[in-house]
Amino acid sequence: MKKLALFFAFVLVAGLSFAQNSNVRKADRALENGDLQEAKDLINEAAEHEKTINDPKTWYTRGTIYQAILNDEGYSEELVKEAAKSYDKVFSMVEEGDKYFTLSDLKVQELWGGFVNEGSEAYSAQKYEDAVKAFDKALLVIPDDTTATLYAGVASQQLQNNQDALKYYYRLLDLDYHSEDIYGSIISIERYGNEDMEKALEMTRIAKEKFPENDTFEKQEINLLINSGQVDVAKDRINDAIEKDPNNANLYFNLGYLYEQLEQPDKAEEAYLKAIEIDPDYLDANFNYAVYYYNKAADLLAKARDMDLQTYRKKGKALEKEAVGYLEKSKPYFEKALEIAPEELAVIETLQTVYAQLGENEKSEEMRKKAEKLGADGKAKMTDKK
Repeated sequence: MKKLALFFAFVLVAGLSFAQNSNVRKADRALENGDLQEAKDLINEAAEHEKTINDPKTWYTRGTIYQAILNDEGYSEELVKEAAKSYDKVFSMVEEGDKYFTLSDLKVQELWGGFVNEGSEAYSAQKYEDAVKAFDKALLVIPDDTTATLYAGVASQQLQNNQDALKYYYRLLDLDYHSEDIYGSIISIERYGNEDMEKALEMTRIAKEKFPENDTFEKQEINLLINSGQVDVAKDRINDAIEKDPNNANLYFNLGYLYEQLEQPDKAEEAYLKAIEIDPDYLDANFNYAVYYYNKAADLLAKARDMDLQTYRKKGKALEKEAVGYLEKSKPYFEKALEIAPEELAVIETLQTVYAQLGENEKSEEMRKKAEKLGADGKAKMTDKK
């Protein structure tokens, strides 16, 4: 009798196990037949039973059912979360390469991709609020996704919702996603939006460490130090660095930039020239040095223009002659900048003006045509991207 009882107990357990596996199959069939509520009830029962709770097929099937309900009924945060939870359960059970891992991954990409496409279309139509909502949906599917996080941040910034933008941008840093543009946006929002100079400085210094070749963050730090009343700190930092590395052209360029911000043009000129002596092909140093003389000429020409006729007859010609001298001094450095960066529009347009003011009309016209062509090429590229 005891053996018989054990036999019946075994049959009962096996029957229950078969019933639960049968529930997974029935749920699959109900899904195929479009009976989504029945499919949901059956799969949830199987997902709670000890015999099928650890079967990846159960959770893959559950994910597809919730995804099908989502497609049928429309967006629901709960449905997205349940579908994503089911696929995540599969990933935790099996190794990459397993059949259900691959199938689940395809379904996740389908779900995530649909929301990202929705967000991209809304962004292109300048419906930035809708774009953010769509990218947030994508993040319910893959919370650590940097693509949707980035786009949500950019769309939030377009809405001038700076705090939300910061939330997404800082999240990117937490995800070990670093780009110069992201740091630039964070620094700008902290400085101008939140008026938090200390935080802006902190992020600028982190950006400097991440991107040591980028002069922009060095300049931003100098500017922030000046605007927060820490001019001596800025000077000391640069001068200490120069003492340790006297042949670093970038340091002299930053010193020149510092003096320019402090409206000490003579010291700025000296520092820029030193940077050029160390590195004759330093674009920014050549351009800034040329601009130094160009601005001197522009100031003199403006004074001459503002004179009344009597004063102009006495002093105007002398001012214009002095201005021409400064333009002549600026010209070789603008030309060197053009040689270094032949498609830099700012250099071309400024050089066009210099040539025109010096009466070198053929060269001025050449620069005008070059600028026009670059502008037309830029528009064509933008059209191609669309």
